[in-house]
Amino acid sequence: MRASLEAVGSPQTLRQAVDCLRPLGTCCLAGSSRKGTEAGVDMNILQNGRAIRGCIQGDNVPDQFVPHLIDLYRAGKLPIERIVTFYDFADINWAVADSIAGKTIKPLLRMPGQTA
Repeated sequence: MRASLEAVGSPQTLRQAVDCLRPLGTCCLAGSSRKGTEAGVDMNILQNGRAIRGCIQGDNVPDQFVPHLIDLYRAGKLPIERIVTFYDFADINWAVADSIAGKTIKPLLRMPGQTA
């Protein structure tokens, strides 16, 4: 792979995302983890120009990126309904459990009084 994305914040998935890179490939670390979380990487995998980099808020230009996402959604190429699951704020523990279990990709909490 030329590029990979670690979006979970897990040392194991970071290792997998790095291991699948071809020479000169880049892995972007987007997942959040607790402070002090360390990940071991075989130093030889970084030879041949492979790279690991972090990103901040997606490292994008919102004025360009958001319209692009909207275009993808309208074209049926961004299945948000398959990615997002809504939970009432009172069900926050359920949302966390579903996320940990892999039952949802992106749990979104509704604050009291919200309908959308």
